[in-house]
Amino acid sequence: MDVYLLPSGHAHHELYCEAAPSVAAGDSAAPTSLWQRMSNVFHRVLAEGERVREAPHESPASHSRARRFVTRKLAEAVAEQRLLWNLRGETRVRLFHADAVPPQAAIAETRRLLGADRDKHRRWAVIDGLLVLLSTPFALLPGPNVLAYYFIFRTVGHVLSMRGAQQGLSVIAWDSQPSGPLTELGQALTLDPELRSRRIEAIAATLGLERLATFVEKMVDS
Repeated sequence: MDVYLLPSGHAHHELYCEAAPSVAAGDSAAPTSLWQRMSNVFHRVLAEGERVREAPHESPASHSRARRFVTRKLAEAVAEQRLLWNLRGETRVRLFHADAVPPQAAIAETRRLLGADRDKHRRWAVIDGLLVLLSTPFALLPGPNVLAYYFIFRTVGHVLSMRGAQQGLSVIAWDSQPSGPLTELGQALTLDPELRSRRIEAIAATLGLERLATFVEKMVDS
């Protein structure tokens, strides 16, 4: 698996990857616990979130405004948490970083980011889990319980993200890979918006990363 430590300006970084979400399929057998039920809901909602992420303008007209809003949020969550979900099954990962950054410093920064992610997702797993428990009598009934499904998706997603971050901290061996294009990416962030966009697209093409330009532009604007 390849992970990229992207410069985001002012000595800050973001972790990035383009691997598809590595999440095991839901259990086809009848669920026997609340967690199994939530996991099955998670996988159904994940599939919808992936469809929306791949084709954001193709939401069926029959979907309500609330459902379209929720599915957009699902697509955003898939994009945000795919890296952490994938880390859960890894023991060795290639870490690409700007060649101006010493390897040990890049690994230390990666671990710092993962520690912050672990703590954030642990906190939100508790918050969303409580919301799911409060709505349990309604959330698991048949029918399009869109809002309830959203909170179930968030809860399971945060738990998986927390586990992925912990895997990165305690198990994964990080192989540092200095990258000239990532150094150029940091330099491109200082350019005016039009020139910056063209430069980022060229760097993304060099790295073979289809969604990098969109991710970086969103990162810069946030």
